[in-house]
Order: sequence, then structure tokens, then C-alpha cells
Amino acid sequence: MAVVHAPEPAAAAVTAAASVPNGTISRSEVLARAQNWVDRAVRYNLTRQSNTLYTDVEGDNKYGPDCSGLVSMAWHMTANSGKGGNSTSDFLADLANGVNVKRLGSMHDLLPGDAILRDGHMELFARWKNPGDHTQGAWTYSLNGTGDPDSNGWQDDWAKGPSVNSHGQRGDESWSSMTGSYIPIRYTRIIDDSAGQVQGTASIYGVLPDGRLTYTAVDVATGRRSHGAVVSTATIGFTPRAMATLNFNTILITDSEGKLYRVDVITNKDSLVFNQPILLATGWTHDLLAYDGNTHLFGIAGGVLRRYTVNTAKPAAANISSGALVGTGFVLKTLTTTASNWILGTAFDGRLLAYRINGVLTGSGNYTPYELKDSTWQVFDNLTSPGSGVYFGHRPEGSMHHYLDQSPHDGNGADIIGLGTVDDTGWTQILLSAQPATIT
Repeated sequence: MAVVHAPEPAAAAVTAAASVPNGTISRSEVLARAQNWVDRAVRYNLTRQSNTLYTDVEGDNKYGPDCSGLVSMAWHMTANSGKGGNSTSDFLADLANGVNVKRLGSMHDLLPGDAILRDGHMELFARWKNPGDHTQGAWTYSLNGTGDPDSNGWQDDWAKGPSVNSHGQRGDESWSSMTGSYIPIRYTRIIDDSAGQVQGTASIYGVLPDGRLTYTAVDVATGRRSHGAVVSTATIGFTPRAMATLNFNTILITDSEGKLYRVDVITNKDSLVFNQPILLATGWTHDLLAYDGNTHLFGIAGGVLRRYTVNTAKPAAANISSGALVGTGFVLKTLTTTASNWILGTAFDGRLLAYRINGVLTGSGNYTPYELKDSTWQVFDNLTSPGSGVYFGHRPEGSMHHYLDQSPHDGNGADIIGLGTVDDTGWTQILLSAQPATIT
């Protein structure tokens, strides 16, 4: 199956910039710029020699791969560009002179994209480990150094953030360290994310290995759980194979024998209660299912993609049309939908693939494929989306990761940014499915 390759930018970028150098910049862009250095495994070097500097996301400016260089880059500052960005001494001087940065009233006032500063070191604040108890410390973006440079000044420390980097390192600050010698500061040009940013709640259902159902709500603007996980007491009573969420209280699940069930959820507020699953049909041997929120149910069995029409919120067998063939060669590991007649999935070799479904007529032209990423997405065993470019990737060890595709239907994955983890552990579901088309 031919894949349309959208043009890639020259720089090793993960996101297109919304800001200009020394202009206003949103908090989410600051974090995305910092994450870019984590993804590129930027290594610590304090010398600021020209051959040690790293470019920013756009490739237009170079910065020293140290603590203050990282913050300068993340804030899109070009002050002291001749030496790779501000040093901590420069930031302390700015603070004293009332330019570029300001001191916050309290460490508790830190917001994502702010920083903590002391003589000789600084770190970019990402988020609190526990928003309800700041004394548990914070996750940060940082380059710390080891104090043991080689002959060229390189030290075995790499850019790190809230999630573990490729060298097993993580940006982690204790409350005692933060309050011991650091000053909380804010870049004067940083702005809160506008109302135009994605907002809403992702409603995610799941199935645990023992057959119990789960419900979790995630605030897509922050990437934090706002409710749950709520877990049912009852089990579904069969071995699940694939699932698709139709709406807030209706789920379709297939079993290992090819039976299709409808599960009606009664409540998911303080407990998750559902009616006995209703058998709708047999012969549903699909490995993957996904619903787009606009009557279209997609299923893949043996690499064959079919599209079904669901014409009611609580379908009986008669309300689901026989599957019309879209195409073959859809050998995918995961499957979700991102909008009406748009599907997204990962291949076993790590590619992230999107498809615009044009129809179900016999012959060519039924779909248009796009390769968004050419590697690394094989780490996810579940991929789900509530729409508007918000993606959640689940890893087998139980972590859930949050992404935003800023232009989800342009066929180009260069503007997909990683927004960190929802949780590092605890997502032990074997199947996950978000209610589609709920995010604006």
C-alpha cells in the first residue's frame, strides 16, 4: 500500500514555532521546546565553545547545552546569543534590574514554563508531582552536569524532563532543594495558553486483565486526570479482544470467539456500574475497532479494513450495517479515530500512520494514507484519541503519554508535540478507548 510522505522541515523539529525570538510565548510552547532537547538527547557541556552549541527547534539559534542555555532556548530568548544564551549570572542581573524576568511571591506560585534560579544553576518548572501537596516536589526540565568533564568539556548528563529520558534520567526537584536556595522566577513575555488551545475532557474506558471495566477522565489542556480511574466490581464475563466507545455510556467489545457485545454503562461517577453485556452478533473477528463519533465504526481483521454504519446510540444488530470493504494491507498494531472518516494507527515497525477514508467503493481511491512518523511509536500497545489532535499512547508497563497534533489533518507529523505523561504507572488496562469527537 503506497504511503504519501508529506515534506519534512530541514531542522530536527518536533513542533512548529508559534512564537518569534524575544516575543510572547505560550506556556505549552515553552514546555514543547524544552522537550525537544530531551528528545534530541542534548548532552551537557559548560564550555560554551562554538562547536558545542545546540540549535533550537527551528534551527535558527544556538544555545549552550547547560542549565541556563536550556531555559534561554525554551523561552526563545536571543539575549547573549554570541555566547549561547544567558548564563545564570545574566538571569540574576536581569532579575535585579527588573528586565526579562520577575520574582514570584512564593514557590507555590510556579506555573508550567516558569523557572527556579540560584547562583550557578537553574531549572525550568514543568509541573508539581502532586498539585494538592507541593511539598512532594516538582518535575523539571534541566541539564545539571556531573562535575566530571572529559577533555572537551562533555559530561554524562543529558537534557531531561518529567518523563525518563533515553539515558534513564529525569528532571526531579525536591521541595527542600527548591526552598533551600532557589528563587522562583517568571519570564515576563510568557503568556497563559489562549482559549484557542484544545480544551475539554477525554473520557477513556478500559478493560483490566480480569475483565473489570475502568473509566478515567483526563483534562486535555493540562494532561492531568480529573476523575478516576473508577473501576467496576463486576466483570464483563468474557475474554475481550477489541473495543470501541460509541458514546459516554455505550461501549462495543468483541471477544476471542468473534462475538460482538454492547455494554451499557449506568454510572461512572463514584463507581462504575454496567448492565449485563448484550450479544449483538457473531463473526466479528476483528483485532482492532474504532468509532469516529459520526456513525462510522472501523474494524480491522487480518489486515482488512472495513467500515460499518451505526445509526443509533444504543444499537441492536439491525442498527449496524454489514461492513463495507475499504482496503487491505492495514497491518496495524493500534487503531483510533481522530475525526469523521479519519483513522490513526501505529505499525509494528514504529510508524505512525493516518488515513483519510474517502469511501468504500470497489477499486482504488478509497483512502489516502499519510506517514506522520517513521519510527519509535512501536512502544505503544494502545493508541486512543478524543479528537482535535489529542492523542494518548499507552505503554505496556502502565504509563500513559499525552500528545498534541497541532494540525491533525494536514498529513504532516512535524507538528506533533509530546506533552509528557498523564501517569508514569497505574494504567494496567489491556484495552483502552476514548469517547470520540469530544474535544474542541
